[in-house]
Amino acid sequence: MTFGYVPMGIGYAAIAIKAGFTPLQTVSMSVLVYAGAGQIIAASMVLSSASVMAVILTNFVVNLRYFVMSTCVLNQVEESNLGLNILAAHVTVDESFAMFSLSEDSSIWIYLGIALISWLSWIIGAAIGVVVLDLLPVIVTNSFNISLYALFVAILVPAIKKSRQIALLVLITAVLNIILSQLIGNWSLIVSTLIGAAVGMYIVDDEYVLSGDA
Repeated sequence: MTFGYVPMGIGYAAIAIKAGFTPLQTVSMSVLVYAGAGQIIAASMVLSSASVMAVILTNFVVNLRYFVMSTCVLNQVEESNLGLNILAAHVTVDESFAMFSLSEDSSIWIYLGIALISWLSWIIGAAIGVVVLDLLPVIVTNSFNISLYALFVAILVPAIKKSRQIALLVLITAVLNIILSQLIGNWSLIVSTLIGAAVGMYIVDDEYVLSGDA
């Protein structure tokens, strides 16, 4: 995960600095928020002059899945306490959740080991980003801006390959976002995501979701 998170952290830092964040704000957001795609989306929306409320609501919708993931993790672990639970919830992301779900070990320390490595890798990536971006050619720093698209492609492609229903749902949501962006601007991401989720309840088989492949 470290080899994937550090470049992504650099990519996030490139967008955040371009959006006007200071180096301290850029790294602090990785420490205090730690939302991966959510951070990149927030920085991208600030860069496009989106309102504060639009940024907050978009991140709430995008990151709502972490609530479910944290609940599943805490139901699986044994012999934990409130402090460890809070830390585990803060450092929960898709990859740490997926690795722990596939593990037969239910120790909170195993989960924290996995999750903290991801968290520190992301922070290190952001810190490297704010330091080295000024030293790199503009064409190289601009190339990091595609990190958001690369992240979502990496998340979506495996699910699309396994399910035509997921592929159709992604297509519907993308078309909706394109159309709505011409009508309601940055709010299109929130509205298209909610409509896509509602449509998904009807076109995606429950068996596929419950299988854990979704």
